[in-house]
Amino acid sequence: MSWVKIDQDTCTACGLCVDRCDCFSETDGVVTAAANEETCSQCGHCVALCPTGSIEHLRMDMDNFIPLGPPVSFDPDEFVRFVRQRRSHRRWKDKPVPRQVMERLVDVCRYAPTGSNVQTVEIIVVQDPDRIQRLAELTVESFFKAREINRQRAEQYQARGMAAPEELTYQLERLDRICERRAADQAAGKDRVFHKAPVVMIFHSPTLTSTPKDNCVIAAQTVTLAAMTLGLESCYIGLFESASTYPPIVKELDLPPGHRVYGVLILGYPKVTYLRTVDRKPIQTRWF
Repeated sequence: MSWVKIDQDTCTACGLCVDRCDCFSETDGVVTAAANEETCSQCGHCVALCPTGSIEHLRMDMDNFIPLGPPVSFDPDEFVRFVRQRRSHRRWKDKPVPRQVMERLVDVCRYAPTGSNVQTVEIIVVQDPDRIQRLAELTVESFFKAREINRQRAEQYQARGMAAPEELTYQLERLDRICERRAADQAAGKDRVFHKAPVVMIFHSPTLTSTPKDNCVIAAQTVTLAAMTLGLESCYIGLFESASTYPPIVKELDLPPGHRVYGVLILGYPKVTYLRTVDRKPIQTRWF
């Protein structure tokens, strides 16, 4: 049985669906569809394109195909100004983010693109301060454990009269810096992992899927921009992402089997307001 039904009474055989998707074919002015798990990625383009509303997708919520009306238009300069307005924030007002606001940000991720339309991104929203602190402590712990393991590896190379690989040396230097700073932060009662943010969003996905990292990062970046329209700001937290394979963190997050963390954001109402855009290096570009 095809996942797609066509109302032959209203279909005009205009050919838009046939041109867009291999699931459709037209013979003697009659359009048919053979959509199933092998041929259809559930992109929904056929329904969205049909000028007569003759196509029904049985695997999708037809009530969520909302007429677009006139195309949304943004002034290019204003859009660039909006993008440049985004900053990484680490200081927050003592103001909780309402659940309905977070639900809205989670929902907008549904519409972020994914490789092959796999739609496999999942999100953990952490707003419990004790849980956030626990995850921060485990993150710090993971770096101390990793430094010890890498030191032992470097000593093994040294014992054989060999220089440690450049990548191992780089990782050790990085871990030394992280551990030294985190030890000082803990002594001072500071949280340099999540910066005492009221919300942590953790984006995860199955590893065995199309472009899992890209999918999570695109969803996270969609949140950062959408959050700005709601008065919220955000910051990416790469430290936690890199520590997220640490077994105690895996246990704490209770990720589904085969999943991995690919993106982490902190969010809240910002304590400071930036008055200027900031400079960035020009992107090195080659034109062919």
